[in-house]
Amino acid sequence: MGYPSVTHGLLNRYAEGFDLEIARSARVSNGSLLRGSVDLGPRTRISRGCILNGEVTVGKRTNFEPNCDVIGAVEFGRYCAIAKRSTFQQTNHDTRKPSLQIRLYDEVLDSELPPTSSGPITIGNDVWVGVDATILSGVTVGDGAVIGAGSVVTDDVEPYSVVGGVPAEHIKWRFPKAVREELLELEWWTWDEARIRRNRGFFERRLADESDVPTPVSEG
Repeated sequence: MGYPSVTHGLLNRYAEGFDLEIARSARVSNGSLLRGSVDLGPRTRISRGCILNGEVTVGKRTNFEPNCDVIGAVEFGRYCAIAKRSTFQQTNHDTRKPSLQIRLYDEVLDSELPPTSSGPITIGNDVWVGVDATILSGVTVGDGAVIGAGSVVTDDVEPYSVVGGVPAEHIKWRFPKAVREELLELEWWTWDEARIRRNRGFFERRLADESDVPTPVSEG
């Protein structure tokens, strides 16, 4: 069970020190933690044990399975499927200092160990991230990409690419180039849900070449 809509309103209004914007239709499970500036779009789902800590934006209907960590400046597009124990780590320890432990600097030295970063993480639309995958700072994952289970992603991933390994490398394309271009032009993830339902046949079809990408039905 997630928090009821009235709780979402209280979180939005009274989260002292935080900036939480949670759509009324979003589901945030008990046992999850939101800190910093977090924006959850309509019908997003955050499962138990997830931590979203930083400047985090989650697009419409993107869902997180249990025990995912999102740290730092991370943006997710719409309709993403994030498998359990995935990690998005936008910040890191400064390895040029004598010690790597933040607690030492805080409690013993009364100082700070500022984090380092190669930039924000951007996850496109309709991206599938497999179990135990890790996405590191500065990475952009294109629309429709697949991140294999257990992968560590250190470089950008092109749209509709399937990657895997440590570090992650391109394995194959989900579709031929012509189909990829058609889908990127179509941008179906921007459609409203009524239009998606009208195009059910398109979503249930396997795409072998560009002829399998029909002209979408726009009116009822």
